[in-house]
Amino acid sequence: MYHAVIVDDEPFVLEGLKAAIDWEGSNFEIVYADTSPVSVLSYIKQHPVDLLITDISMPEMSGLDLISEAKAVNSLLSVLVLSAYDNFEYVRTALRNGAENYLLKPLDPNELLESIRSIAEHLQERTQLSNTYGSTMLTFRSLFTENWVKGTLGTEDFLTRAELLGINLSLNNYTVLLFSSTDTDAKGMAMLFDWLLSICIGRFQSHFYFETPTCLVCILSDIRGTPDMAAFAGMLRQSRQLFPFHYFVSVGNTVDNYEDVSDSYRNAHGYLFLRHTGMQELLCTTLLLPLQIHTVIEQSFSSVPKEEYIQHLLAVFTPSLDLRQRMAVQLTVLNHGLSQLHFEQNMQPQLMEKLKSIPPNARHFNEMAAFLRDFISVCYALLKEHQSVQSSYFPCVDAVIQAVHEFSNKDISLKTLASQLNMHPSYLGNVFHQQTGFYFNDYLNEERLKYAAGLLENTSLKMKEIVDRAGFSSQTYFNRLFKRKFGVSPLAYRREMRSRQIPGVNAEK
Repeated sequence: MYHAVIVDDEPFVLEGLKAAIDWEGSNFEIVYADTSPVSVLSYIKQHPVDLLITDISMPEMSGLDLISEAKAVNSLLSVLVLSAYDNFEYVRTALRNGAENYLLKPLDPNELLESIRSIAEHLQERTQLSNTYGSTMLTFRSLFTENWVKGTLGTEDFLTRAELLGINLSLNNYTVLLFSSTDTDAKGMAMLFDWLLSICIGRFQSHFYFETPTCLVCILSDIRGTPDMAAFAGMLRQSRQLFPFHYFVSVGNTVDNYEDVSDSYRNAHGYLFLRHTGMQELLCTTLLLPLQIHTVIEQSFSSVPKEEYIQHLLAVFTPSLDLRQRMAVQLTVLNHGLSQLHFEQNMQPQLMEKLKSIPPNARHFNEMAAFLRDFISVCYALLKEHQSVQSSYFPCVDAVIQAVHEFSNKDISLKTLASQLNMHPSYLGNVFHQQTGFYFNDYLNEERLKYAAGLLENTSLKMKEIVDRAGFSSQTYFNRLFKRKFGVSPLAYRREMRSRQIPGVNAEK
């Protein structure tokens, strides 16, 4: 459980922050809250603290001075700034002095929850990143880049932050590249990062952040026009002799508007699993397939029997496909299967072995078809095993999962569930995370979003009713989370899913 301290000279703000969100569900505990920044600083000097939430304008000590002194005590301390628009220059200074994010008053509980959730996701990684790359990788710029590629900021907030950083948003090309390695020694990635910075000078506008110590994300724009990404990949191949480790590059599609950068990121991110193979790079623009084939591949393993799924797949994966399309089908099936099994979280050995045996030559159609059939069989077997493990969860975890699936209950929280089960929220949260691999709020949002997606696809309910049934308190918050997960708005998702329904595959819908 991570430790947070809060300071604001208005007592009602402190109380509001304490009650605004389910802190335990996000793996945080408020260990100290006070109206005195001097008292808070004294606490930080004497106790381990992971997060400081501070107002800017306070009579006893300014938030800027508090941040500066607190960072001197703990350089890895995460900081959220509370601000109003009328002191925005203070925010600019706070960001330059080491604050990583800010929240505008009056506080929106959903915005606060998103910020806390994001910090909880990265705290474990940040210590290693800081030790490896230095504090520069924990700056406001790198956090902004992460929010940009994941599409988690509203338009006004995004534009304000881009202006603060002096980022040019008027270019006509943006491509997301992911550089990743399975090497546990992250020093090689630091060398690669330095080299990338050097080649971008004078030709590319580039923005970087480390998603993990061994995964570097880059937004690349050619300031002279649309870049030739195939040529860029060739340059990377020639330079590999400079780096004594294996790394994989996934190159997303090039988009012509800064608002679509998250599309390029999602395309590139979907093929990170290939770093476990011998492949060196993948240009996602080569993976274009007819809509009908995508519809077949993206069926849920949990809703279609194995042999039926294989039959559907082999009906569209035929020798008539050209070599590029065969390779695209193979990689799309791999991507879909691994995502169904949450491979990046669990890293099953059976799948690791299958990835190492991918047929390298698309000309050998029969070999590719046999590989796909075998891969799908392994996925189904692991899915069955995973469902068996789920059935053996601790009773308290089963109770939490059952409560989450009562989607219309908007008041569910780790604290209320712990009270019902006569347990401490922190202990219940830790047990739930150990058993499922999810923090409670992450699991709650994930399940609600999947349920809402099913309602969008299979019913004609109005959007407000879907939001209510899924348990979301705000349609705006729902829209933002939905787009972050699925890449499109809820209405666009409904249109797309209905257009993909084809006879014999989605007949039950």
